[in-house]
Amino acid sequence: MVTNLYNGLTLQEVQTTLSKIRPYVLRTPIIRGYALEALLNKKVYYKLEYLQPTRSFKVRGACSKVLSLEHCEGVVTASGGNHGLAVSYICNELKIPAIVYLPSNTTKEKIESIRFWGGTPVLHGSSWDEADVKAQEYSKEMKLPYVHAFDDLAVVRGQGTTAIEMLNEQSDLDAIFVSVGGGGLISGVGMVAKQMKPEVHIYGIETIGAHAVTLSFKSGKIERLSAITSIAKTLGAQQTTEDTLARIKVSVNDMQTVTDQSALNALRFLLDEEKILVEPATSCIVAALLDQKFDLSQYEKIGIILCGANVSLRELQDWNII
Repeated sequence: MVTNLYNGLTLQEVQTTLSKIRPYVLRTPIIRGYALEALLNKKVYYKLEYLQPTRSFKVRGACSKVLSLEHCEGVVTASGGNHGLAVSYICNELKIPAIVYLPSNTTKEKIESIRFWGGTPVLHGSSWDEADVKAQEYSKEMKLPYVHAFDDLAVVRGQGTTAIEMLNEQSDLDAIFVSVGGGGLISGVGMVAKQMKPEVHIYGIETIGAHAVTLSFKSGKIERLSAITSIAKTLGAQQTTEDTLARIKVSVNDMQTVTDQSALNALRFLLDEEKILVEPATSCIVAALLDQKFDLSQYEKIGIILCGANVSLRELQDWNII
């Protein structure tokens, strides 16, 4: 029986969403992670969501939301980077304006990427949360729809389509590992995956300094960070929301954190050994597995959603990766 939490997120509704967004998103491939397999003694399957048009999974949720809007003359959003790119992309495809509020510390590369995809970047505040408040004020003032980065059923349905693709292709996965920012991806994946395969385990990972959801998951109530101090800026929500936390609590088995340095070590491992380049907000998943944050003894096959690769050469140099 579907509970209230599943309203809007039933398997049929998410499947319908997948059909609607299909012209704009890739059916990303799944490949074996042989180097990680050798260390974990498990079969590892990477879903390459970083191959989406804006190089992150965020296009799924953005497309789902924007395509659901009727007679839309433009949208407003706030982003740490990847969500703003995704909203800019789908609005550009539909030939409507996208105003993207970003924290003032957003890198030049991400700002230019927003422009490349047709969005108009506006810098405000020192965090996503501050940019978000200003974006919502502007959307009300201009009477334009606001596209939330994670606390929106249409966005969550879009992110949940990742699980449909993953389990349709690799139905024998024992566990799926997801990096977490505000919680849109893991709540969508968790809610959909549990409907498709109730016995599959879902795990979330954050970096310390961007770990508001892990704190909330473990305490059972909303916890707020005073600031985002992690290098994984795209995980940078200072707090999640009640609805998002409720979905996570019923669909996620556990959450853990890793240090920025562990995420960078894993980034280097993925680049050197798997020939895959992702951002720290993604490599943190592999960091958690290398750091043995989870007990994998009961599993034979695990899935990892490699969700984003928006990293610049300058950042890699700053982090001493190259």
